[in-house]
Amino acid sequence: MGHLAEDPVIAVAPRMLRGDVRPLVSVVIPTYNRAHAIGACIDSVLAQTLQHFEIVVVDDASRDDTRARVEAIADPRIRYVAHAQNRGGAAARNTGVRVAGGDFIAFLDSDDSWAPRKLEQQIALLGDRGPEYGVAYTWFIGRDKEGHEVSRSDHSLDGRVADTLLVANYVGTFSSIVVRRDLLEQVGGLDEGLRSCQDWDLSIRLSRVTKICCVNEYLVSYLHNGADKHRISSNPASLIQGHRRMLEKFADDYARLPRDKAARAFAGFLDVFAGAGSFADVMRLGTRIVATTRDPRGVSQCCMAMARAAKRRLTRKFGY
Repeated sequence: MGHLAEDPVIAVAPRMLRGDVRPLVSVVIPTYNRAHAIGACIDSVLAQTLQHFEIVVVDDASRDDTRARVEAIADPRIRYVAHAQNRGGAAARNTGVRVAGGDFIAFLDSDDSWAPRKLEQQIALLGDRGPEYGVAYTWFIGRDKEGHEVSRSDHSLDGRVADTLLVANYVGTFSSIVVRRDLLEQVGGLDEGLRSCQDWDLSIRLSRVTKICCVNEYLVSYLHNGADKHRISSNPASLIQGHRRMLEKFADDYARLPRDKAARAFAGFLDVFAGAGSFADVMRLGTRIVATTRDPRGVSQCCMAMARAAKRRLTRKFGY
């Protein structure tokens, strides 16, 4: 689970916000070797129409000039925090939450950016919905490294949505969410043992303790999966480990899901394992699908997934 207690293994730059008025929103930006992108990312926060925020940049032991780039931006609301050792994105986000002073936390990956009214619209929506709602997210546009659009999200959830989120990560990227800090602390922060699916896992756990709402506008520009070698999803081993852990972690929840929802959820896992070339995981999950959902389509799905996994492994080994 997450680690939000005090951690001595960080260094905080002396230039930090220490005013009497706490910020409404703390924008937590984890980064690792993305000096080339961090400026544009921060600029998109500084351009927000809602200006009552602080920015906490958590440098996960970068080897480039990230610190110099951040400190060159002359805004007293920016804090720079450095890990002494590389610990991963989940740990960096937890560090950011721990040192943050805002009532709300907004995560932003250092190669993503926001439209100017993102924070304003999310905070306004949460205010309109009342205290039962503690998370607001927005739609996002996925782009490749050249900036071309390659995908769009369009799922709009509202209310108690835990079972729906077990089926798939409909909330999506960290960069789209704003969450009340007290709720984030209540669920224990991010799970630092997950090598992928960290955003999905957090959304599920938050959905157990609060209602979730969506601003139905495209307010996040997201570097698409696989477009950056430092992105988790470009690493098959991380994808496999994360999805295995999700199946284990939420095993009881999947067992009680209605069969149609369980079948859809497992089909998504099958697709990931097949695409990553994990024949063994496809076989294990296929057996589970047939035994638990009793859906005749499960057999054909498993056969197709096994064929895809085998092809993926051959492609990696022989290059065709």
